[in-house]
This record gives sequence, structure tokens and C-alpha cells, in this order.
Amino acid sequence: MGSLGALWTATSGLLAQSAAIQNISGNVANIQTPAFKRTDTAFDELVYRHQPAESVAWRSVLTNGEAGNVVPGTTSTDMAVAGEGYFTVTGPTGVGSTGQPTFSNSPTTYTRRGDFDLDKNGYLVNGAGNYLMGKQIDPVTKAMSATVQPLQFDMTTERPGLGVLKSISVGTAGQLQGTYSMGQTVDVASLPIATFRGQGFMTQGSGGTFTPTTKSGAAQYDGNGKAVGNFLETSNVDITQETTTMMQAQTAYSASSQVMTAAKEMMQTLTNLTI
Repeated sequence: MGSLGALWTATSGLLAQSAAIQNISGNVANIQTPAFKRTDTAFDELVYRHQPAESVAWRSVLTNGEAGNVVPGTTSTDMAVAGEGYFTVTGPTGVGSTGQPTFSNSPTTYTRRGDFDLDKNGYLVNGAGNYLMGKQIDPVTKAMSATVQPLQFDMTTERPGLGVLKSISVGTAGQLQGTYSMGQTVDVASLPIATFRGQGFMTQGSGGTFTPTTKSGAAQYDGNGKAVGNFLETSNVDITQETTTMMQAQTAYSASSQVMTAAKEMMQTLTNLTI
């Protein structure tokens, strides 16, 4: 391999290992984030006809199919997904005149992060600011809404035969239940869990959310997964694995840097000889 080929190989190696270190840093930074899914880095050896030497290509590999551990939560609205699947969430696009969030044209995304809590407007919002969606159930008539929408609960109005809503929890069947001031606990929302035929092809967004793609297919609500209350899924990042991978990446980066330095010195020597 000549000096130009060595420089080409070393440059591609530096770029690949830089990407790996960036992914590892992001993983370690989110080790305490509920349900965070680490991003691994895959490397491919590339050989092109007009390329002076072999090079390395990298690509990020999502691990959203690998669940973290499930641990006890701290509130009745903490929840985890049992098995495969995702909570359906969205974000507000504005604030109305009454101070209520508005969701016009807000994109629907999916997450396994279940650290939900009731905000001042009665919405269930997780630690990343995503609003839980489901099918609202009228606690008096038992009628269920036809569409999946941001869930909002009235904590101030007295309902006939029930009183005022005091708390929200997750039932054994994965539904949301409300406990009222007169002592009754009734269903207040259905929580359909979304699954995808090709979940590995989803696009990762901020706050632990994922967006479906053509390859992943649209969300399916087939009833296979359910929410479990008073539990949280932890990050699937393994600090020991990340530390080992970081050391390997740093070593490879240093080696590529040394090769680049040597190649530059060789080229400088050749240039001096021709002058």
C-alpha cells in the first residue's frame, strides 16, 4: 500500500471511530433515562475499483427491540410495556387562549418511556414532555372514544355517583383506571399498545421516541402488548459493554491517527525528493 492508500484508509478509519465514540457517549449519557435504547455502530469494509485502498464505512444500528430491565416505579402513573410494543404519544403544537395545549397537526410518535405524571391540565406527560394517547372512556356512561387521542382527565368536576377524580392508576388488563372521591375505581381510558412488523427500521427521534417508516410499516394495535402499572423500564445501556467498546474505539482511532501521520511524512519526503 502506498502513502496515498494509507492516507485514504486512515481517514476513513478516523471518521468511523469518531462516529462510534459519539454513539457511545450518547449511550452513556442516557444510562439513567427510562427505556432509553442504545445506538450501536456497525462497520463495513469497502473496496471500490477506482479507490487506491480499502476503507471503512460505518452505520448506526438502533437497538429499540431490546428491552431494558423492569423495575418498580414511584407513582401510580408510572408504567412499562409488557412484551413488545410502544406507547402512543404526541406533543403540543401551541397553547390555546385558556392555557390548554393544542395538538393541531402534531405528529404521532411511539415510545417505551413510561414515566408519566399528571400535569396541571390533567394530561399524562412523561419526563421527555410527550403526551400519552389512548381511547378516552366516559366514567359514567362507559362510552369509549372511537379514536386514539391525547388523554386528559378532569380532576375538578364532580361526576354523578362517583364524585371527583382523585387519582389515576393502571389496571391489571392494561387500562387506565380512575379512583373517585366516593370510593369507586372505574375504567377511564384504554391504552392500545402499538407494534410494528419491522420495528428495527423505525427512525429514532428525541426524548426516546420513534417514528415509523415505509420499511417498519404502520402501527398495528393487535392487542398482544399491554401496559403494567407501578413499573418502569430502564435503559438497555450496559456500562461495562460501553466502556469496553469505548476503549476499542479509542485504540483504533489512535492507530488510524498514527497511520495518517506516517503517510503524511512519507508524502512530504517524496515531495522534497522531487524538488
